Amino acid sequence: RGDTREGEEGPSAMAVAGGLKLDGRLLIMASAVFTVSLLLLVFGISHGRREQSGDKLVDFEYLGLLFRSVNPYFFAALGIAAAIGFSVLGAAWGIFITGSSLVGAAVRAPRITSKNLISVIFCEAVAIYGVIIAIILQTKIEYVAPLGDGQYPQSAYASGYAMFAAGLTVGLANLVCGICVGAVGSSCALSDAQNPTLFVKILVVEIFGSALGLFGVIVGIIMSGGIQFKRE
Repeated sequence: RGDTREGEEGPSAMAVAGGLKLDGRLLIMASAVFTVSLLLLVFGISHGRREQSGDKLVDFEYLGLLFRSVNPYFFAALGIAAAIGFSVLGAAWGIFITGSSLVGAAVRAPRITSKNLISVIFCEAVAIYGVIIAIILQTKIEYVAPLGDGQYPQSAYASGYAMFAAGLTVGLANLVCGICVGAVGSSCALSDAQNPTLFVKILVVEIFGSALGLFGVIVGIIMSGGIQFKRE
C-alpha cells in the first residue's frame, strides 16, 4: 500500500536526494574518502609547485621540525588522555545503544531484563581496559631535565611517541569494540524478547566482539614495554 497514514513519517523522511538512505556507515565512509582525497590533493599540489617553481604550498620539512619540537611529555599526556577518553566514549556509546533497546524491549517482555544486563557489563569492561592502560602509562612517566640546548634526550622523545601511540591504539580499539558490543547487545535484547532460544547464540557473537578490545590492550602493553625516560 503506497498511502501513508496520518502521523506516520513518509519514506522521504529517511532519505536524501536520489533516494539514498542516510545512515552512519555512509557518513563514515564519505568522511574517510573526503579526508584522504583532501590530503592527497594538498600533497600533490605542494609537490607540483616545488618541482615547477621551487615554491611549496606546504613545507613538510618545517612541519616535521614543529612536530619534533613538541615537548615529549605532551605526547605522553595525550596518549593517556586518548586511552581513557576513547575507551569511555566507546563504553558509553555501547551502553547507550544496548541499554535503550533493552529498556524498550523490556516493556513488552520484562523477563529479558536480568540476563541481558551482561551486554551492559561487556560495554563497561571496555572502559576498564582504558583505565588499566592509562594507569600503566602513567606509572611510566619520569621527569628528565632538558639538555643544554633546551632539547630533551632522544629516549624521552621516543618514550613520548610510544606512549602516544600506545594510548591511541588502545583508545581507538576500545571505541570500536564498545560500538560493536553495543550494537550486538541491542540485537541480542530484541531477539531474546521475540525468541528466548536465540539469546545464547547471539551471546557468543557478543563475546567475540568484546574480545576485540583485548587486542588493542595487548598491543598497547607491548608498546609500553620499551618506554623509559632517561638521560643518555
